[in-house]
Amino acid sequence: MVDEADALALPSLGNLTIDSASEGLQLGRFTSVDLTKAYLERIVEASEFNAVLQINPDALKIAQQLDDERAYSNSRGPLHGIPILVKDNIATKDKLDVSAGSFALLGAKPSIEASLVSKLRAAGVLVLGKTNLSEWANFRGLNISGGWSPRGGQTLGTYYNHQRSDGSSSGSAVAVSLGLCTAALGTETFGSILDPAEQNSIVGLKPTRGLIGTDGAIPISKRQDVIGSLTRTVKDAAYLLGGMAGRSESDDRTWNVPFESIPDYTASCNSTNLSGFTVGVPRNTFDANPPAPIMASFEAALKTLRSAGANIVDNANFTAADEFKKLNMQVKGIVRSSEFKRDIVKYLDTLESNPNNIRSIEDIIEFTKTCPQEYYPERDIGKFLRTQQEGIDVDSIEYKDMVKQEIYFGGEGGILGAVEKYKLDVIVVPSTLGIANDLAAKMGFPAMAIPLGFWPEDTPIEHEDREPGLVKKAPGMPFCMTLITKAFSEEKLLQVAYAFEQLGKVRERGPQPVKLPTTELPTTELPTAELPTAELPTAELPTAELPTAELPTAELPIAELPNTELEDIQQAQRIQIVKEIKAVLMNSL
Repeated sequence: MVDEADALALPSLGNLTIDSASEGLQLGRFTSVDLTKAYLERIVEASEFNAVLQINPDALKIAQQLDDERAYSNSRGPLHGIPILVKDNIATKDKLDVSAGSFALLGAKPSIEASLVSKLRAAGVLVLGKTNLSEWANFRGLNISGGWSPRGGQTLGTYYNHQRSDGSSSGSAVAVSLGLCTAALGTETFGSILDPAEQNSIVGLKPTRGLIGTDGAIPISKRQDVIGSLTRTVKDAAYLLGGMAGRSESDDRTWNVPFESIPDYTASCNSTNLSGFTVGVPRNTFDANPPAPIMASFEAALKTLRSAGANIVDNANFTAADEFKKLNMQVKGIVRSSEFKRDIVKYLDTLESNPNNIRSIEDIIEFTKTCPQEYYPERDIGKFLRTQQEGIDVDSIEYKDMVKQEIYFGGEGGILGAVEKYKLDVIVVPSTLGIANDLAAKMGFPAMAIPLGFWPEDTPIEHEDREPGLVKKAPGMPFCMTLITKAFSEEKLLQVAYAFEQLGKVRERGPQPVKLPTTELPTTELPTAELPTAELPTAELPTAELPTAELPTAELPIAELPNTELEDIQQAQRIQIVKEIKAVLMNSL
C-alpha cells in the first residue's frame, strides 16, 4: 500500500523522466506493471492522435517479470522496467510487426532483431508497442502529409487542433509529447527525428552514423540512416544513447567507433557552466527572411548560452552554402533514390517470411498501385518513381559524382570547414530552417533538436497545401533550436543542450498540448478486478458506441477532414488499438 506522503510524490506521466521513473520503481512507489497499465490507458485516451500503431500483447507479462527480477534479484540499472515505444520500421523479435506503415510488409518477419533493441532489452527496457510513421519513412510520395501511413492513418500534432505532426518519426514524437510512454525510438535519414521533435516540443537526438547499429531497420540509405531517440529531456536522451551505443556484429560502420568503452553520456548532463565552449552560428545557412518570432527566440537563446560562459562566434559561415542552395531537390535526391533502390533489396532478402513476396522497389510500386488499402492514386508514389529514372543507380556516374559533392558540401565547404576554421565545439541554428541539418544528415554527424519557443498569440493560422490541409503554423505551436557537431562528439552536444534546457526551461514555461490524457499512476494498490478497464471502449461494443463525435473532436476535428477514406482509417485504427489494449488488460486479470 502506498502511503499518503508517497502518493503525493508520484510523478505526473506527462512529464515523467527516466530518473524519476527509475527512482519510483526502485523505492517501490509504483511498479513496472503500474506504469505499463497507466500508459495503455493513456494510449486509449489519446487514440485520436493516431500515434500508436500496435501494442505488444506481452507487455504486462514482461513488466511483471521485470518487477519480479527487481524484487528477488536486483535492478539492471536506470532503464530497468522503463516502457518505451518503437517506430514501425525497427525490427523487434516479438509479436509486433515491422512494416514501415505499409500493407506490403504486414506479416513479414525479420530474421534478426535490431541490435540496439536487444541492447535496450538487456538493460531492462520494456517494448510497449510500435508507433505510426510516414509510410516507408517518408519515401513514398511527393505530396503526402508527414505522419500518414495506410496502416495507421494520419498522426496529428499535439499543440493545435488539426496540427501536422511532421515525420517520419511522427508517432514516436507525439507519444512522448502526450506521455504515452517514457521515451521512444525513431529513425532519421534527413529530418525524421528533428522535425517531429520540433512540432511536438520535445527533444530529438540523431546520433553519429556508426555510433549505434542500424541493422534491423527498414532502410532508405544504409549510409545515412540513423536510429535515435525522442524524449522529454536531454538527460533522458543521454540515458538511451548510453544503452544503444556500441558495436554491432551486423553493422560494419559501428566498428569505426573511436573508443573502446561507451562514455557515460549522462555525465554531460550535470552542469550549466559552458565556460570553454565555443558555439558557432552559420547565418549564411539560414533560409532567406526567417520568421521574426523564431529569430527573436534564437537571439535570446544565444544570450542564454553566452551568459552560461559559452563563446559565441557569429557568422561562422559555410564557404559552400550558396553553391549547395542552388542545387534543386531532384539533383540532391539522386543519392538517396539510388541507395534506397539497392538497400531495400538487401533488407527484403533478410526476411524469414514475406507473405506478399516483396523483393524489390518494382514489387513495392506494383503492390502500392494495386492494393486498395494503400490509397493510390489519392496518395502519390512520386519518390518511388524517381528510383526508376535513368541514372538512379549506385553504379552510375551521376550517383558517384553527387556523393563526392555531398562530402565536400558537408565537409570542407560546410560543417567541418567551419568547425576547423573557428575552433567550434557545437553549431546552433534556429528551428529546422536552412541547410545545416541537411548537411549534418549527409555527413552522418550528430544533431539534436531542443525546444526553443512557441508562435505568439497573434500568429495567423496557415495550412498545408496538400490534403488534408493540416495546420502548419498557429498560435502556441512550438519551434526548436538545432545543435550540430562533428562525428562522435555527442558529449559536447549533450552538455550544451542540457545547459540551455535547464536555463531556458522552454517546454515547462510554454503552453501545454491541446489535450492531455488524465490517467496517472495509481495512488493506492488496487485489486486487479478494480482496474478501470470497463471504461475502455472494447471490441465487444458495437461501432456505434465509438462514433467520431464521442471522441474529443471539438479539440481535434477529424470529422471535418475532406477525405472520407482518411476518416475510415482514423476510426479503424482507434478501434484496433482499443481492442489490443483491452486484450492485454484482460489477460492480466
